[in-house]
Amino acid sequence: MKSPIKHLIRSGLSAFAILGGLLPVYSQTTLTIDSKQPWIGYMSWSPVAGDASGYGGSGGGSWGTGALTAYFDTTGTNTLTLTPNTNVYAATVPYWVNADGSGANNMDASFYVQNDALEGQVLVFNGTCLSNTLADPYTTVAFIKEFDNNYNIVNEDETTPVAGQPFQLFLVTGSGVHVQYGFETIGPDANPATVASLGQVVYQQNGTDPEVSSVASQSAVQGQSAQFTVSASGTAPFHYQWSQITSTATNVLSNGGRITGATSNVLTIANVSGTDAGVYSVTVSNTSGTGSANGSLVIIPLAQAQTNLLVDPSFESDVFDPSGQAGWDNFSGCAFANTNSTYFNSSTMVSVQNGTNCVQVYAAGTFNGFFQDKPALPGQVYTASVWFLTPSADKIGGGNTCFLEVQFRDNGGNILIDNLSPVVSSNSPADTWQMYTPGNSVVSPAGTASVRFQVTYHNVGNGGSVYVDNADLRLREPVVGAVKTGANVQLTFATVAGPTYNVYYKTSLTAASWTLLTSITGDGQVHTIPDPVGTAARFYVVNTQ
Repeated sequence: MKSPIKHLIRSGLSAFAILGGLLPVYSQTTLTIDSKQPWIGYMSWSPVAGDASGYGGSGGGSWGTGALTAYFDTTGTNTLTLTPNTNVYAATVPYWVNADGSGANNMDASFYVQNDALEGQVLVFNGTCLSNTLADPYTTVAFIKEFDNNYNIVNEDETTPVAGQPFQLFLVTGSGVHVQYGFETIGPDANPATVASLGQVVYQQNGTDPEVSSVASQSAVQGQSAQFTVSASGTAPFHYQWSQITSTATNVLSNGGRITGATSNVLTIANVSGTDAGVYSVTVSNTSGTGSANGSLVIIPLAQAQTNLLVDPSFESDVFDPSGQAGWDNFSGCAFANTNSTYFNSSTMVSVQNGTNCVQVYAAGTFNGFFQDKPALPGQVYTASVWFLTPSADKIGGGNTCFLEVQFRDNGGNILIDNLSPVVSSNSPADTWQMYTPGNSVVSPAGTASVRFQVTYHNVGNGGSVYVDNADLRLREPVVGAVKTGANVQLTFATVAGPTYNVYYKTSLTAASWTLLTSITGDGQVHTIPDPVGTAARFYVVNTQ
């Protein structure tokens, strides 16, 4: 194994990118201090500052873990202990020991796991430091490192653990790399006779306790509140710490201002804005170990929420969200494309309807495509549309079809009504963007809990692809109930979060204009608006901004 090159880059977090408020979604893996993993010892050494013996010289190589010194206690305290290295101390050898008895070389001891199968993932390394009594000049860090094929550091995250506190490291790794995580202890080679006075670092070895639930990703309209919840099982009490991960930093959260629950199992962020977008990670620790979970938050600008209900309607994020909670989810033959790409089997550049991105759906499985779910209520009126193009170089073939579906579903996810657009087929014109819609409007039936906007490519074995852009799903005027009691009219209608609902009235249907009674911001609840009309007759309409 080649020598790890130390401390070349200190970035804290790599390759996250926020595009349009969305964060890329990677496979996430939680790493712990687990004695069952194949831990490796590696030692690098170099002369200490001021060494005048002339014997000093740098070196490095694989070492036994016990010689670092690093060892697990798996039968009693269930801990990992790291101490200054004494393995090379030889009082009569000037290469290792100075004339005054001090160590002649700085020993850089890495105790780590290398697992190259971790490439291309979000890595979260958790642990708890029980004590750190190392005396100056000895230092220690916990790390995750990503190396290229020549073992040059590409990226790393590291921290100096604090006694009595958990630590959490994050790294997004690329492909074709070497990945290591563990600990590094640095200081002069130590005299075995005095090593006890130099201190040690003790970590809690992680077991299966605590077990931490997943955290659901979500989206919130600008100005709303967002809430993340996690549950833990195992040995109480549990200690919680939430952090926000953005493209440039990991921010450990604390209570105050718009944030509550930063150290509890329920984190609430009030009055969200674009800066709140990112990944929210929680570390849960107890006397046995630590666990963690992540969920992403997408912020929908208010202007978009008041019109198009879809998150990322022009596909500019270049990412699918497998949770289905914060944007597009995909199945089978489906991939992002942009104006820097060419059509399949062609040198022609991809065209789009808006922005720089679109989505290609193609004949991979029997059913291919992508979708987005939004909350809905019975009796709501929607319009929907999407733009399709099939390229002449890879035109949809034979009996294959592509179409838009607007499905209304109940709480169990069962389809109540599936509204279909006309289909793109081999008879459709090539190289031309065309808008498709399931009709002028669609109405959610009784029992509706959600609406699914889905593009489906049905493959019966004839190949080809269809490009998709400018998805649009809009909530129109709600169905309003009106009950007159005495001198008052009670207007009742359901809302969804985001749009502004304007309530208008006329005293006569032949009147030239409507008069605004009131406006409210939708919050997903049913609202009742009173109007003290007395004996007058009025006609009402509620529409969305």
